[in-house]
Amino acid sequence: MGELWELVDDKRRKTGLLHERGSNKAIPNGMFHIAAEVWIKNRRNELLLTQRHPAKTFGLLWECSGGSVIAGEESLDGVIRELKEETGIEMSAKDLIYLGETFGKDFIIDTYLGILDTGDVSLTLQQEEVFAARFIPIDKISELKENIVDGTWERYSKFESRIREHTLPVQKEK
Repeated sequence: MGELWELVDDKRRKTGLLHERGSNKAIPNGMFHIAAEVWIKNRRNELLLTQRHPAKTFGLLWECSGGSVIAGEESLDGVIRELKEETGIEMSAKDLIYLGETFGKDFIIDTYLGILDTGDVSLTLQQEEVFAARFIPIDKISELKENIVDGTWERYSKFESRIREHTLPVQKEK
């Protein structure tokens, strides 16, 4: 059996129904599964983008880390798990800022911001999901718009002002 999602209604109340990812059964109308994503920002005012594996839908396009929340998880747990799986970055709930939600046809995506309080970070990429990763100066991200997954770009645009406003002081290079 594959990954299971708990279905919720439009008020995020659990329905008691589970849906198997990849199932050819449609999610019933008026029900949703929860997904979560996180924009990681460093002290240099750069955002982490991950490039989707070429074999995946939207292969070789860029996005932030994230994915579906599995049954038994809350959104915050799911985004922390996905970030670690995809990039090796470990963050806790206190390191993340909730930015808001976006509704799709049969999903709700919660968007978070994580501020890295360290200098350089070593990434360990999940080979079957992530082809490459890099930090992009926030002022240059719009130059990559054509190479970013559409939904990811729409959500970034929705939360851009909040992503930009949260910063840490830049540390002097040694």
